[in-house]
Amino acid sequence: MAISFVIVYLFGATEASQLLKLPVLVQHYYEHKAGNASVTLVKFLHMHYMGHDDNDDDNLRDMQLPFKTMNDCCMIAFNNLPPQKIQMNEVVAYEVQQEFTLLNDAAPFSISVEDIFQPPRLA
Repeated sequence: MAISFVIVYLFGATEASQLLKLPVLVQHYYEHKAGNASVTLVKFLHMHYMGHDDNDDDNLRDMQLPFKTMNDCCMIAFNNLPPQKIQMNEVVAYEVQQEFTLLNDAAPFSISVEDIFQPPRLA
């Protein structure tokens, strides 16, 4: 249950949802490989993420690749309110006097511990 909550959070609140586009990346790599057999995976990744794509006809397809576009899934808004004046009223404290009664009786309860815990008696 906790793992499913973490997965839902990651795919909803972060860019981890881009990982769902990995099949598009593989398919697009095979499309380039079919057009030019000398394209390796490293060349393909460099071409689409670091360098210049030689084939500009598939620009819309390139934008479907993972981490090419950013989803606006998270937006942080700040609200600047003007500072409020804080008023502190004087609090009147009353002193409460308490009286305590001390019991100095030896056995304030009707049953003492000695009456409960005794060794067994022979009849």
